[in-house]
Amino acid sequence: MYRRRSDGITAGKMPAIRKAMPFLFDGYNIYHAAAKMSDAWSHITPGGLCALLAEDLTILRDNGVCVFDGAPPRGSDWAGKTIGPLTTLFSGPGREADCLLEQLIKENTAPRRLVVVSSDNRVKRAARRRRAQTIIAREYLISLLQRRDRPAPPPREPRAKHEGVPPGQLNEWLEFFGIDPDHPGDENDRIRLG
Repeated sequence: MYRRRSDGITAGKMPAIRKAMPFLFDGYNIYHAAAKMSDAWSHITPGGLCALLAEDLTILRDNGVCVFDGAPPRGSDWAGKTIGPLTTLFSGPGREADCLLEQLIKENTAPRRLVVVSSDNRVKRAARRRRAQTIIAREYLISLLQRRDRPAPPPREPRAKHEGVPPGQLNEWLEFFGIDPDHPGDENDRIRLG
C-alpha cells in the first residue's frame, strides 16, 4: 500500500529505506560543498551528485540515502529513485530536509553503524545523540576524491588456480592436448617443447 504521508514519503518505501542506510547524506548540503570545493564540480547538478555518491558507495561496498529539501524537480529521472546503492528522497513541499534527516536518524535501528554526512549543526547534533558517526560534507568529498584516484585493486585470481581443475574438466583438457586420460604419464603422451 502506497499512501501519501504528510512528511512527503510514501509509506511503502520506509522499510526499504531503513535497511539501506549506513550512509545518510544531507543532499543540498553536500551539493553546495562540492560546488565550492572544486572547479570540476562547480556546474554539477543534484542528479550528477547522486550519480557520484552512488559510484562512491559502490567502491565502499555500502549503501545510503540522500535527502534533499522540498519536492523533486519536475522532469528529473533521478529524483526519488534508487541509483545503484543510493536511494534519493525529498522532504516534501514546505518541509526541510533536516526534519526528515532527524526522523531517519531517530528511527534507525542501528545508529552506531550509521554515517551521517552533513555540515549542518542541527543534523550533526541529532546524529551524535544517537551515537552515529558524523562527517562534514567537505571531508567526505575529499575522501571520495582520494578513493577515486586510488588505482583499482588487481583482479582476484581464479579459484581453480589454487584448487586445481574441477574433476569434470580434467578429461576434457587431457583430450584437448592429446593425452590418453587412462595413462597420462606415458612418455608418448607428454608434450615436448623444441
